[in-house]
Amino acid sequence: MYNRSTRSALRACALALALLSLGAQAVEPPPSPEPPPPPPGWGWGGTPAPAPARVTDPRLRQREPKMKTPMRVRYPDAEACMRVDGVVFLIVTVGEKGDVIEVQVERSTRNRMLDRAAMNAARETRWTPEIFNGKPVVSRARIPVEFVLPDVPSESCQRVSVALVDAQGAAQLTPPPAGQPLRAKIGLYVPAPLELKLVLRHAAPGSDAAPYAVVHEERRSLERPARVEMSHLDFATPKPLAAGPYLLEIWMHGGLVSSTPVEVR
Repeated sequence: MYNRSTRSALRACALALALLSLGAQAVEPPPSPEPPPPPPGWGWGGTPAPAPARVTDPRLRQREPKMKTPMRVRYPDAEACMRVDGVVFLIVTVGEKGDVIEVQVERSTRNRMLDRAAMNAARETRWTPEIFNGKPVVSRARIPVEFVLPDVPSESCQRVSVALVDAQGAAQLTPPPAGQPLRAKIGLYVPAPLELKLVLRHAAPGSDAAPYAVVHEERRSLERPARVEMSHLDFATPKPLAAGPYLLEIWMHGGLVSSTPVEVR
């Protein structure tokens, strides 16, 4: 026989077990709700449902979309000068009135500027819309655009820019002062490795302007840059210059491509 204290302890344990059982039932999670049905026009798994097949009525007029105005594609300067070409395939969505609704790239040239130039030209075109069963409808057309390089680069690709700068690299807005080195930034396109020759000539006061005496000459070996853009290089004479007129010449491919007069005061 259990004494009174033992019986009280047993009753307390039984009560605790009953409460634990009730608590476990209370926190049991509710069943998961059913997933919502897919939106109209979509199939199972969230994939678009196939479009219904169009049925052509042979008694009614049919016509494919056709471009009315030719594409005027502008070759980007940097890509043309850096000798970058390629073919891009575009998908053009044509509206019921022959306007261009959307232009997408189906296959890229792998050059962003070439793709953009082709897309801009496609947006400016006008079309005769597709006629399906006697009515104009929205349609899509596939257009290949090829960028073909000329055999000889244009004169703009051979131009060289020369900008005088000060010791901090800022633009030199006034004539460079005497007693300091002459500094300049030179920009040019480098589609292939080349040898560059920089020549600075000076005419002594009171002498004839030509020929100028060479006061500094250096050569640079340039490589094609990783990016399709104009290359820039810094130029500075190793010694300060005296006052007077100078000519900064740039020679490339064995020929003179730039001659910039400079007045040092």
